[in-house]
Amino acid sequence: MIATKLRRIAKVNIKSILRKTAYGYKAESSSYIEHLRSIGMKIGSDCIIYVPTKTLIDEQYPWMITIGNHVRITEGVKILTHDYAWSVLKTEKGAILGASGTVKIGDNVFIGMNTVITRNVEIGNNVIIGAGSVVTSNCDHNGVYAGVPAKRIMSIDLKSRGMHLIVDGVFNHVGDDSIYFDRYGKKPGKEVFHEYFMLFETAEEAQKNDVFRNKIALCKNELDTVEYMRAHKAMFSSYDEFIEKCFEKCTNCVKEQSE
Repeated sequence: MIATKLRRIAKVNIKSILRKTAYGYKAESSSYIEHLRSIGMKIGSDCIIYVPTKTLIDEQYPWMITIGNHVRITEGVKILTHDYAWSVLKTEKGAILGASGTVKIGDNVFIGMNTVITRNVEIGNNVIIGAGSVVTSNCDHNGVYAGVPAKRIMSIDLKSRGMHLIVDGVFNHVGDDSIYFDRYGKKPGKEVFHEYFMLFETAEEAQKNDVFRNKIALCKNELDTVEYMRAHKAMFSSYDEFIEKCFEKCTNCVKEQSE
């Protein structure tokens, strides 16, 4: 038993060493963030760059980039403080006219995959940027932005709309129940809906489940999540009631589309 654990630890350590050798400071989120801070960028706490090797954060003018707390930067994101478009003028007229500007990202921001954020942009607090967006202008607080160029498509208002959005999302997640049956030959276990457990679990029960407990621990505010669950009663009394309602909703959607 001990020997097996030691072999696993050694294997993990070897992989980590090889990765650091191959990718340097881009091997991990923490080392990449420390590098960016060391060259002059201001980056807050609890930030994650999920795939540093496929992320480009402009280092030409590092002091022009400010990133707040609790920011999630996903694969393929590019954050730019300058461009080389002036090369056209240089070629045509010989003029060198630089093009640079600041980028400021607020607190609690999620930046979707392959998003491009250009210079002279400020993103507010509590903002979601959809995958593949090109952000060329400011994004106000408490909003969802997407598109090319990115536009505000909705506000984030958990008090009035949050639970409805979650329910709509899970119905889309479930889809036609026959898909899951066809592929796995059984109904989905409740851990499949690990992002929706608040709809059918109490705080106490959720903390007994390893998968749900790991979700509760995310973002380093476990107590906030537990208190939220205690203050907001689950919409469904059990997982069985929840999944039955999901399948009922999906069946109705299929019927409506066929009529």
